[in-house]
Amino acid sequence: MDRGVLCAVSDSRTIRVSLGTAAALGLEKVRCDVLPTTAYLMTTGGCVSRCAFCAQARTSNSPEAFLSRVSWPEFLLEEVLHALAGGNSNLERVCIQVTSTPSAPSVTGELVKDLARISKTTGSSYPISLSYHPVSISDVERLFKLGVDRIGIALDAAARDIHERTKAGSRSFSATLKLLEEASARFPGRISTHFIVGLGETEEELVDIMQHMKDLGITIGLFAFTPVKGTPMENVPQPGLDTYRRIQIARYLIAGGYVRANDFSFSNGRIRATGLAPRALKDVLSDGVAFRTSGCPGCNRPYYNEHPGGVMFNYPRPLQRLEIESCILDADLEGLEI
Repeated sequence: MDRGVLCAVSDSRTIRVSLGTAAALGLEKVRCDVLPTTAYLMTTGGCVSRCAFCAQARTSNSPEAFLSRVSWPEFLLEEVLHALAGGNSNLERVCIQVTSTPSAPSVTGELVKDLARISKTTGSSYPISLSYHPVSISDVERLFKLGVDRIGIALDAAARDIHERTKAGSRSFSATLKLLEEASARFPGRISTHFIVGLGETEEELVDIMQHMKDLGITIGLFAFTPVKGTPMENVPQPGLDTYRRIQIARYLIAGGYVRANDFSFSNGRIRATGLAPRALKDVLSDGVAFRTSGCPGCNRPYYNEHPGGVMFNYPRPLQRLEIESCILDADLEGLEI
């Protein structure tokens, strides 16, 4: 590619790149068990919000180079765009994590235009996802016109009280929900959201809100809460693996239209049964897809919630038969046996 065109696009700006993405793009020499299938980028400057679980929050004492447990080294934008322009058979899309700052709308718009221009010049086209909190529905429309494929508007918390307790300084639960409803109606099939399991919600609350998202046509991603040193929630444990497996199964069944929220049965907020007969449920889960990373197409987020060699919450690759059986047993649902 013509370096003059690239320099004109990117000047001297910088951007953060997840360590796995940097390895996939040849920017870092790092051994990775599983490479990302999405190029994860993040805007610089930290965040003005005060989410109690986030390393980027202004109240966090964590190093700015971290989001969840992943390191995001900083590179010249020119260098990153040049690496993307070279093409990479392992990558299926680009995802930009946009931290909340007063300049976020303009910075994000310029970055999207840069990526779109590079794609047009080189033919190395990747669909662009944004993990972003738009300021309005017109902001959503503007970004889609610039070439964004999907926008993820995170609720994070499954319930209003959890949101108020863990996401101080952010747009309110009601306002975010309203924006999700408006955006999904205006741009059907192009809006995503995600939930962090383990913030204090019940499984029943998660099932109910996931059903609402499904009814809106919104793609649902799941994260396991991960304590990060330097954040207010650094001493809160991750959710139990049994809880997370039940929520993964619930998301998969609801998103796939196998059941609805009112088909589930609960005991003190915990899922007891899904509404499918055990044999039918086992058949649905037999390919292991329910236990893989969920979110936009092509997203696998390797080790975002996990340590290599530790417990796998979201598998970034196809599961082996014994892993599938283990996940099914972990869920501890009534009548569900191997």
